[in-house]
Amino acid sequence: MRNDICLSIGHADYETILELLKQVALAEIRIDLLYLNEEQLKSIFTKHNNLIAAYRSDSSDNKEIEMGLNLAIENGCKFIDIDIEMPELPRKKLITKAHTKGCKVIISYHNFTETPSLKELNAIIDKLFESGADLAKLACMANSPNDCARVMGLYENHSNLVAFCMGDLGKLTRLAAPILGAPFTYASAQGKATAPGQMAINEVELFLNSYKFD
Repeated sequence: MRNDICLSIGHADYETILELLKQVALAEIRIDLLYLNEEQLKSIFTKHNNLIAAYRSDSSDNKEIEMGLNLAIENGCKFIDIDIEMPELPRKKLITKAHTKGCKVIISYHNFTETPSLKELNAIIDKLFESGADLAKLACMANSPNDCARVMGLYENHSNLVAFCMGDLGKLTRLAAPILGAPFTYASAQGKATAPGQMAINEVELFLNSYKFD
C-alpha cells in the first residue's frame, strides 16, 4: 500500500467501501457521491485512520456540507476538504472545529472548464493558504499540453500543494504530482472515477512503483 496514492471513493455501497479501505493507506470519502446513512458514515470514519472527508455540492445553503464534514471530524477523519467557494463563516467554523480535533484542512479550487494563467494560478494558491489551508489542492481542466506544463511548474515555488489537471490530457499530471512534490495523488477504484481523467489505482501504482526516485 502506497501512502502517496489517495483512493477517491464514490458510487459504492457500504460493504464495498469497507473492503476497499482494507486495501489502501489513504482514501478520500466523497460523501456527496455515497448514499449512506449517518451510522454507516460514522462507522467508515472510525475504521480507518487516514481518511479525507470531501463533500462537493451546488447547494447554496451549505448546511448538508457542514453536517457531513462535522460528522467526519467527530469520528476521526485525518483531513477535511473544503471548497474555496464555501462562504467564509461556515468555512471558518469548520476549520476551527477540525483543528481542535487534530484534523487537518485541505482547501481546494476546481475549474472544470480551463486552466487559468500562471499569474492567476499563483494568486489562487495564495488565496487557498490565506483562507486557512494546511494543504492546498488545485485541479483545472487541461485543454492543451501547455496547461499541464503550467500546473506542474507550480511545484517549483509552492509546498503543501496537490496540483494536477483534469481530463484526458491531464492524466500525466496526476502521475507526475507525487514525483514533483505533492504528498499524494488521487486515483479511483476500477470504473468508479470521481473526477474527469482520474485513473484507476492499479494503473497509478504500476507507474509509481516503476519510477526510480533516486
